[in-house]
Amino acid sequence: MHHLGIGIDHAGTPVLILTDDTTVTVTDSHTGEVLATHTVDPDRPYWRNQQRSPGRWPGLPQ
Repeated sequence: MHHLGIGIDHAGTPVLILTDDTTVTVTDSHTGEVLATHTVDPDRPYWRNQQRSPGRWPGLPQ
């Protein structure tokens, strides 16, 4: 099982997920807005959203 980090702001949002050999792109199915992009690494169970800065709570002072 693999997990995509999309963000709590999008919980419950209907999405369209597009995949190919090396990337996963998640879009809002109503607006077409790209919510997340992920680089596929089959050796890892969690694929971080490449559109957000790293960190536990991005945007908060560290």
